[in-house]
Amino acid sequence: GMAKKNDAQFKKDLEDLGVGANSMEAIMEIHHQNPDLVPYECKRQYNIKQNEQKLRALNLMNIKPIMKTAKTSQSLKRKAKSWTPKLKSEIPLEPSRKSARIAGVKPVQYNVSDYIPKETVTRPPRISRPKLSLEEIVDVKSDSAGPILDVLKRNEGEDNLNSAPDSKIKEESAIFDDIGKLYIDQNYIAKICKTRLSSMAIHPGNKLIVAGGSKKGEVGLFMPGENKVTLRLEPHTDLVGGCQFSWNRLFTSSYDSTVRMFDSETLQYNEIYSSDFWFRDLKLCSENELLVAGTEGQITKLDVRENKMVCSYPAKANPREYGSLWGLHQNKFDTNYFLSTSNNASICVWDHRNAKSPVDVNYSHSKTVSSAIFDPIRGKRVVSVGYDDKVCILDFSEKAKLTEVKKISHCNNTGRWLTKFHAKWHPSSDEVFVIGSMAQPRRVEIYTVKGRMEHTLSDENYIGSVQSLVEFHHSQNALVCGNGSGYSYIFHSD
Repeated sequence: GMAKKNDAQFKKDLEDLGVGANSMEAIMEIHHQNPDLVPYECKRQYNIKQNEQKLRALNLMNIKPIMKTAKTSQSLKRKAKSWTPKLKSEIPLEPSRKSARIAGVKPVQYNVSDYIPKETVTRPPRISRPKLSLEEIVDVKSDSAGPILDVLKRNEGEDNLNSAPDSKIKEESAIFDDIGKLYIDQNYIAKICKTRLSSMAIHPGNKLIVAGGSKKGEVGLFMPGENKVTLRLEPHTDLVGGCQFSWNRLFTSSYDSTVRMFDSETLQYNEIYSSDFWFRDLKLCSENELLVAGTEGQITKLDVRENKMVCSYPAKANPREYGSLWGLHQNKFDTNYFLSTSNNASICVWDHRNAKSPVDVNYSHSKTVSSAIFDPIRGKRVVSVGYDDKVCILDFSEKAKLTEVKKISHCNNTGRWLTKFHAKWHPSSDEVFVIGSMAQPRRVEIYTVKGRMEHTLSDENYIGSVQSLVEFHHSQNALVCGNGSGYSYIFHSD
């Protein structure tokens, strides 16, 4: 009775393993021959027997021993590789180098001057071209110069520019309402230079005319509108570091060591000064006097009537102490003072009455300062842009000293291929300024002196590049931008 019960339990376990009725009896027979085997092992023994029967039927049982004997016979034929140890050299090896001092050898004397390059910067020889006519320098692809030249000659809006500053002041809310109306379209976009714009100026008249200097020495003029006009000139042979309008005249300074003036009356682009060093920025300090910044640290004041130098700053000290200059700006209200910025992170306040040294030196930045500009309302505030990713608001209200008021974090690392950022005040406020941006999507940012970015201007359909140069028009509700491809973009309102 117990054996039958055990057989029934064993069969149930086999059914759980998936054993069918056809093989059940054969597996049970294996179980009876080996009662100690578990159901799974009995099933495995049955499968082995079945597989052997199939191999015998196909006559495949003798293949494995044949392959084994063939393999062992081949392995026996292989010869074992002989290994012989390398003999150690009995000759002692000499050291790889010997001390000349211990050996008593006198050192070789070299002439150090033979290994110092004579000139660290190679420049092509400057070709003297004191007088250039419009026909000599105009680009063949330019439009007719007539409309632009007619506007430059008329001097429209001169009375409005010289009006009292209080008449131009606007509340912040009104300014941002005007900025909110700005937009851009194809009539206000033009390629004014073939290469990167390095400087930009807006004509002071009521008619909107933009001038831009390029990396290759071009100067482009652009008058937007339905019948937009561009005029491209080639007066310089190297980067144009500064340009500024004076009604019917346009002044430009360049790395080709020249300062030139374009006169729309005579249609001449004449050289008014040349030197041995490069020129970057320039600013008019009076109607007939011009300040020019040099890369060697000197500031030159020129008389544009007689085309000669009046004086230089600093007069006696080594100019290199003040670094390589980047920007200049004249205070329009306290006309005795002007600013200079340089690559030694300094902002210098200069007095026209004292050419020996600056009145004050400010180090709010820790790297190159690309620009520092007085506000257009009272000249008591300064906004500066540095390569240390900072925009600083400085106070100029006490004894010609600059005092830091606010420091704003802003990415100014434009790199090698883009022009450095320059912040510009809104012409109707000393609270609002504009600056380019490295952010995506590409845009122009408007800040207040409190450090808040209150507004941005962008248009993905037209603007896809960094706008390094930005400036508001002095009377129209318009914002002019310039990029690294020679294009000028103008946001305007109806």
